[in-house]
Amino acid sequence: MKDKENAGNRRGLIARSTLPVNSSARNYLPADYVDIFGTDVRDDARLTPDNLLIAVWTDFPKWVQMLFKLRDWLVKPFGLKTGEDGKDFKHKFAEAIRSGGRFWLMRVLAKSADEIVVQLADTHLTAEMSVHREKSNPDQLRINFITTVHFHHVWGRVYFFFVRPFHKIIVKTMMKRSIRKLTESNQ
Repeated sequence: MKDKENAGNRRGLIARSTLPVNSSARNYLPADYVDIFGTDVRDDARLTPDNLLIAVWTDFPKWVQMLFKLRDWLVKPFGLKTGEDGKDFKHKFAEAIRSGGRFWLMRVLAKSADEIVVQLADTHLTAEMSVHREKSNPDQLRINFITTVHFHHVWGRVYFFFVRPFHKIIVKTMMKRSIRKLTESNQ
């Protein structure tokens, strides 16, 4: 049975997980919504929280880009912040992550060698996202993507009702994509 589990993890099985005891994401609980997705992967020095978060936010597949464009078009009349465009987005985002700063509607709340927590704040809700890693055995890492959401009023709940099903799919897809991108690159 253990061999089957390990084989699944080598293929990038992303599944619901539990909040790591030493995660800074605990500081943002209780929350109106929490999800944690994790996977076990072969230890690789390129799989740092910074690198993973940057890969997630700067390399969307076309279908995710289209969903974000649709989201921006739908929420703009309600005064919600829309996506940051521009050719410098990737560079500015990466710089903010690495320096522990701010960019667009994101700011870094906590940062260590094994975790980064960023916050996205708008008028309707505030969300914290954490990328946490820890050794699960001598040659493997446990990587968790943690999301907490705090609604500011009823519109936050309405907004997230529609976002929630896509959120889960996007997180799992982007988590798998970023791990693969980092471990297959020739950096």
